[in-house]
Amino acid sequence: MSDYYEEIITEISTCLQNGQLDDAEYLLKRELAMPYIPAATEEKLHDLQKELIYARSSRAKEKGEKSLAELLHMLKGRPASQLAAANALQKHNLRACVRELQDYLQKDPVPEAAVLVIDALAEQEISEEFVWNRDGVEYSFFADEVVPVSRCQATGPAAAILQQKLARNPSALNMAMTLLAGKIYMALPLTYEAEEAGPLAEEVIRELNSMLETEN
Repeated sequence: MSDYYEEIITEISTCLQNGQLDDAEYLLKRELAMPYIPAATEEKLHDLQKELIYARSSRAKEKGEKSLAELLHMLKGRPASQLAAANALQKHNLRACVRELQDYLQKDPVPEAAVLVIDALAEQEISEEFVWNRDGVEYSFFADEVVPVSRCQATGPAAAILQQKLARNPSALNMAMTLLAGKIYMALPLTYEAEEAGPLAEEVIRELNSMLETEN
């Protein structure tokens, strides 16, 4: 076994020992996808893969949390299942499941779940290309070039405008803030620039007024 294979086996073993399960999974997937692997190395990789599965199962039981494999399976389910999985994925190292998420986004997923996945990929600056099939229209993007919701330049200024206009109605302000967040999420993989904060806030207020009129 060459020095490279010895080093990669050691690196994966260290990740498992330190509880870095997502990193271990990423390395295992990368190595097992190689066109050629020495037989002795392949056997050791499969042994480590079994250790990884056991470690994930134990951790999930201890914390009552879903494993990455379970979350990826949930993405194939109904809208509520996709939303729950997408919301939880941000806690995991998504470099370990790039192919699965590429496949998910290409299958016209629930938009509200898809944008959560895209935001998580952007937060982790995954330098891979993704294609989102949204209602038959394909959007191609590199995740590390997408501005995550937390860094949208229009959020602060737009929120300030809403607070100024709705300060006397806390209930309406809360609804407006929820609408604002939703608009920024649903714009992904695009984003709003700082100069768009005014029109964005006005759009939120129009939608809010329409909702309140409907309720009355």
